[in-house]
Amino acid sequence: MGYIIACDFDGTVTATDTIVAIIKKFAPIEGRPITDQILRQEISIQHGVTELFRLLPSEKKEDIIQFALEEVKLRPGFQKLLDEAQTLNIPFYIISGGMHFFIDPILEKFNGIKQVFANTVDFSGDYMEVIWNHPCDNLCTGDCGTCKPSIVRQLVDDNKVISIGDSITDLKLLGIADIAFTTSKLTQFAQEKGIAHHHFETFDDIKLSEVIK
Repeated sequence: MGYIIACDFDGTVTATDTIVAIIKKFAPIEGRPITDQILRQEISIQHGVTELFRLLPSEKKEDIIQFALEEVKLRPGFQKLLDEAQTLNIPFYIISGGMHFFIDPILEKFNGIKQVFANTVDFSGDYMEVIWNHPCDNLCTGDCGTCKPSIVRQLVDDNKVISIGDSITDLKLLGIADIAFTTSKLTQFAQEKGIAHHHFETFDDIKLSEVIK
């Protein structure tokens, strides 16, 4: 029995949520109420993010990629964590509710990621349409968009799960993790619910060799 790592992207690998930053830049007025509804859990993540991307003109694709590369800040220590995972022979997966078209260019310079699970976007119309590639399996009815527990169940075999995340999109993954690293709102949630977790601010705080057995 070994381990796998399931790591969020937006707000975890990045220091702030990339989708929120994109919406604030390219659809600030129209996107705010939808973003607030998602954060208050009044609408599902899948429904909310679908509606947010329908605010973005398809012709803005390259502008958004450039914005993500230039403006989105990364949480320090990420490559160091990837290196440690490789040394310990722990597969490292990125599992994101975000979109490949801006995630992949950001992650291109890093070594050690086994696979990125994210969504695609149809740019053929005037506005962007999200294609949800990883829906919930029959054990989840959360309308998650990207269902992180469903993906992990396909990957895990007999291995234990190390989760790394920051927000409400990582709540269900937190529930099935054997070891959980949390930051931001996810730490607050774990504290309120009495869920065992390891808080981190940067990836330098995560010491895999100290928690695996």
